[in-house]
Amino acid sequence: MTSATAAFEAASRFQDSAETLDQVLRVFLGLSPEHPLPVDEPAHTKGIARFPAVIRMNATAAGAKQLERHGYTRQHRFAVLPSRTQPRWLLPLAGDGRAIDGFELYTPYSPLTRLLKALVVGARATGWNVWARRNLLVAARAPLALEKLATEVTGEKNVTFAFSIGTPGSVQKFTIQLMDAHGAILGYMKLPLKGPAELRLRHEAEVLQKLHTFPHLRAHIPTVLFAGDWEGHYVLFQSAINGKPGPTRWTNHHEEFLETLHGCAPTMLPGRKLVQKIAQRWNQIAPRLGANWLRIGRSALKSASHDLDTAQIACGIHHGDFVSWNTRVGPKSLFVFDWESAAWETPALWDKFHFLAQTECHLNRSHKESGVVDVRESNRGLYLLYLLNSVAQLSDEQSVAFSLKYRENQILQHISKPVQTAVAD
Repeated sequence: MTSATAAFEAASRFQDSAETLDQVLRVFLGLSPEHPLPVDEPAHTKGIARFPAVIRMNATAAGAKQLERHGYTRQHRFAVLPSRTQPRWLLPLAGDGRAIDGFELYTPYSPLTRLLKALVVGARATGWNVWARRNLLVAARAPLALEKLATEVTGEKNVTFAFSIGTPGSVQKFTIQLMDAHGAILGYMKLPLKGPAELRLRHEAEVLQKLHTFPHLRAHIPTVLFAGDWEGHYVLFQSAINGKPGPTRWTNHHEEFLETLHGCAPTMLPGRKLVQKIAQRWNQIAPRLGANWLRIGRSALKSASHDLDTAQIACGIHHGDFVSWNTRVGPKSLFVFDWESAAWETPALWDKFHFLAQTECHLNRSHKESGVVDVRESNRGLYLLYLLNSVAQLSDEQSVAFSLKYRENQILQHISKPVQTAVAD
C-alpha cells in the first residue's frame, strides 16, 4: 500500500497544495479567508474549548472520544488522498460500519487513474491501512453552517460529505458530494477557490436555470437546488448525477443529445462575421502566447476566412466542455453536467470538435475507426476557429502545456490540408 501511495503522489498534478486544503477547510467550518484554522493537538485539548469547531490531524478513535467528552459531538472524519501536502480528495471515514463510498464524485478515464482509483477502493475494502492514518477530523459543538444549508435544501439531518479539490488554475473550484446516512447521493455543491471561478459558477447557475425552460432538456441536465451567496461564499448546489460513466467514443447518444440541445435555440451566423469575432478575441490573447502563436494564428485565420467567407454557419446552445467525464449514460439517454463554459449562438459543430479533441489529447483515443474524424476535415475552417477559441480559453485558465501543444499540432496539420468541402448552411 505504501507503493500505491507513492504512485498516487507521483501522478498528482496537485503539488504544494496544502494551502488549498486549508482554504477548503475554512469554507467547511464557515471561517473567513484570513481566519486561522483551529487545529487541535491532543495535548492542548483543554485550551480549545472556546472554539465552536476544531480540526485534529491523524485523529485516533480515542482522540475523537476525547473531543466528544469536551462537547464536540458533531464529527466528520476524512481520509486525505493522496497526502496532506498533495490533497485531491477528502473521503469520509465512517466509524460506525456504514458503507459510505464518497468516491463517486471522481470518474477516472486514463489507464493510470483507473488503476489508482482501483487501489483506493481496494484499500478501503481491507481497512485503509496506510491511507486511513492520513486523516483529519472536523469536530464541532453544533451543526456547521454547511450542514445547516444541506439540511435546509434536502431535508436530511445527518449529511455525510466527500470533497474533490479542483484542477489548479485561475478558475479552480472544489466540489462536495453530499450523502445521506446510508450513502445515497443527495447532490453536489460547487464552491470557488479563485475569483474567476465564482464568475464561472454564477454563469453555470444561470445557464442551468435557463435550460430548464426547455422541456426536452430537463431529463438530460442537473436541477439547481440552491444557487447564491452563503457565509461569504458563492454556492451552486445541484441535484445528483445518475447513470454510468460516459463513453470515450462517439455514439448515437451524443448525436441525439446535441441534436436536442442545438434544436432549442437555433440560429444562423454568416461565416465572415464568425471569423471576425474569433479574430478579435485571438488578437487580444495571442501577444502573451509568443511569436510562434502569433504566426500560427494568422495562418489559421487566413485559412478559415477563405473557407467560410460566403458560408452560413448553423449555431445554437453550446455546452463548452462536452467530454466523456462531463457525461453519464442512462438506459436511454445522455446526462450532461458542468455547464460553466456554455454559450449561445455558437457553431453547433464545436461541441463535437471538442469531444474529439479532448479524448484524443487526454485519453489518447483514436476516432479513425468511428467514422467521425472526417467532420473536422470537411469543416476545416470551423475547426480552425474552434482550435483558436480553445487555445484562448485554455490560456485564460492557465491550463497544462500539453493541451496547447496538441492544438498547435492540430492547427498546423489542418492548415496544410486543402479544404474538402465548404461548410454548408
